[in-house]
Amino acid sequence: MGKWDRYSVLNEAMQIRSNLPETRLMSEENLWELLAKYGTVILKPQAASGGVGVMVVSSEGNDRFVIQVKLKKQIVAKSDLYPWLTREILQDFAPFIPIKEIDSVLAGSYIIQYRIPLAEIDGCPFDIRVMVQRKADSPWTVTGKLAKLASSGFAITNVNLGAVILPVEIALQRVHALKDLPHQALLAELDRVALLATEQLHQHYQIHVVGYDLCLDNQGKVWIIEANFSPHDHIFLELEDKTMYATIQKFR
Repeated sequence: MGKWDRYSVLNEAMQIRSNLPETRLMSEENLWELLAKYGTVILKPQAASGGVGVMVVSSEGNDRFVIQVKLKKQIVAKSDLYPWLTREILQDFAPFIPIKEIDSVLAGSYIIQYRIPLAEIDGCPFDIRVMVQRKADSPWTVTGKLAKLASSGFAITNVNLGAVILPVEIALQRVHALKDLPHQALLAELDRVALLATEQLHQHYQIHVVGYDLCLDNQGKVWIIEANFSPHDHIFLELEDKTMYATIQKFR
């Protein structure tokens, strides 16, 4: 049940397909096609990573590309990009894998996604954790939402990389690009997308909880970044108001 499997299931649902960033299995052909189409992509390990192994690749023009891994940035020429990424992903195993098999090995390990231009607070991107749960045959319920604000200089919002936890309402108030949009409507749209996605996933997996990483772009569109079937709920303890954490525990 890696990231590609969950993306493929979600992509079958017409109601939420437009909320998914284009995603493909890692290969040299897919890398160049998505970079040509979007300019910036994000590479993620298929397995849960907590931000480990995540890379953002951006075109800088003149056949040069910037690769960001955590706070480290590397500028490489076009001819060196795929070999560099291959070595970074495969590490010490790279020399022992036949060239003709590298693409299939990478496809089993990584996905490539369109890098959504996340809404930002003071130049730092943020996303939104949405918890959806249910008991027995009760309806699916959104039991908690919070914002994860990336630390300065980071392109991703993982808590173990220093992301700051904020109430979603406070985060929305601090986003200049969204100031003219009705925040209650944005919150309702987050819930709607999360519940539709959960109904779709439930048709294929035996699940009782899904933790979504959703985000908003500068136009207020909701995007599904990731769906996790074993989400950590301890981050809700970082909110001053512990009501949502208590609600989540009641649904466990």
